[in-house]
Amino acid sequence: MHRMLYLAAPAMLGAVALLLPAASTAATGTVPARSSFTAFATPTQASTPQGVDVAADGNVWYSETSAGKIAVLRPDRSSVEYPLPDGGQPFILKAGKDGIWFTDQVHRAIGHLDPRSGAVVEYAIPSREKPYFIQLAPDGSQWFTVTAGIGRLAPDGSITEWTVRLEHPDDHLEQLSLDRHGNMWFVERNYAGAGPKGTNKVRRLNPGTNVISTYLVPTEGGTPSGVIANADGTVWVSEYYGNALALLDPGVAPHTDETTAPATHAAKQQSATVARTVTARTSATRTPATPSTSEVKPSVTRGWIEYPLPVANANAEDMRVDSQGRVWFEQDAGFIGMLDPKTRLITEYTIAPPNSGYYNIALQQRAGLLWFTEAGGSGATTTSIANLDIGH
Repeated sequence: MHRMLYLAAPAMLGAVALLLPAASTAATGTVPARSSFTAFATPTQASTPQGVDVAADGNVWYSETSAGKIAVLRPDRSSVEYPLPDGGQPFILKAGKDGIWFTDQVHRAIGHLDPRSGAVVEYAIPSREKPYFIQLAPDGSQWFTVTAGIGRLAPDGSITEWTVRLEHPDDHLEQLSLDRHGNMWFVERNYAGAGPKGTNKVRRLNPGTNVISTYLVPTEGGTPSGVIANADGTVWVSEYYGNALALLDPGVAPHTDETTAPATHAAKQQSATVARTVTARTSATRTPATPSTSEVKPSVTRGWIEYPLPVANANAEDMRVDSQGRVWFEQDAGFIGMLDPKTRLITEYTIAPPNSGYYNIALQQRAGLLWFTEAGGSGATTTSIANLDIGH
C-alpha cells in the first residue's frame, strides 16, 4: 500500500520517539494462557444483537436490532427484553446512571429507556439523518454521529448538529470518543477497500470554537473505523482496510482546520411505556480459547505509530483500552485481539463459533471479561451475547 510519508523537524521526530515504547519481554498484565468463550443465546433468536455495554451493577445491556428490542443479561443469567414502540430499532447503546441511551435508525432519533418503569422517550434528530454511534458525556449530554455530521442532545432536550464535508459520496461517520478537554473525536469510513477510494480521515471537533481538525491515517485508504481518546492526549485508531491499529499524537501529526457553523433546534419528543418480558436463567455454552501471540514491528511516521495486525484482512473495528493501557479490539474476520504497546505483542483469540459475525465489544475489567455480540453474520442463524475471559 502507498504510505504518506512526512518530513519531520528533529524536535518532532524526538516527540515521536518518546511516544514509541521500547520493546520489552516483561508482562504488563495477566492474560490467561488458556481462556474460554462463554456464550448466552439471545432471548429472541436471529435478533441481530449489536451495541453492547456493561452497567455499573454488572448488567450487560445490548440491542437486538432486527427484533426491535433492548435486552439485558443479568448477573443471575436471567434476561429481560424491552420492545421499542412503533417499530423502532436500536443500534448502538450506552448504559448511563439514568438508564439506557441508544440510537434508533428507523425513527432517526436518540432514545432513552428507563428500565424501572419501561418508559421510552425518543428525541427526533432535526436533520432527519440516520444516527450511528453514541457516547455519554459527564455533563449529561449525549453525543452521536449521523451520516454526515456530529450531534449533541443537551439535557434541556435541544439538539445541536455540526455538518461535516465527507471525503467521498458513499462515506459515513461512525465511531466517536470524547477526550479529556471536551473535544469529540470521530472517524469517517466506507466499504470501498484500501487505496484512493477508501477513507483516510480522523477528525476532532472543538464544540467551543466549532473548529474541526482533520488528521489523515498514514496508510492511504486505511479506513479508520474505531477511535479511542486516551487520558494522556493520544488517540487510538483502528484501520479497517489498513490492517493496523494506529496511535495518533495530535500535537505532532499534521492536520488541517476548518470552522463549521452548528444549528440548534428543540427536538421533537415521542414517549411511550413498554411492557418488559423476563426470560428464565439461560444456560451457558463454554468453548476453550487458546491465544496465539505475535510480536509486531511498528511503523512510525510524523505523529503516528502503526501496529500491523498478524492476520491478513482482519478488519479491526471496535476497541477498548484497559487500565494497563492494553488495547482490546474485535476483528470482523472472526478474532478478538489485544495489543500491548509496551511489549509490542498482539494476542489473538479465534471467536467461537465461527462465522458468528457483526461484533461490538464492551470491557468489564473488574470481572476480567470482554463482552461481545454474535449477531449472526456470514449466514449463521444463532445469535448470542458472549464473553472472553481475559484475566485481570
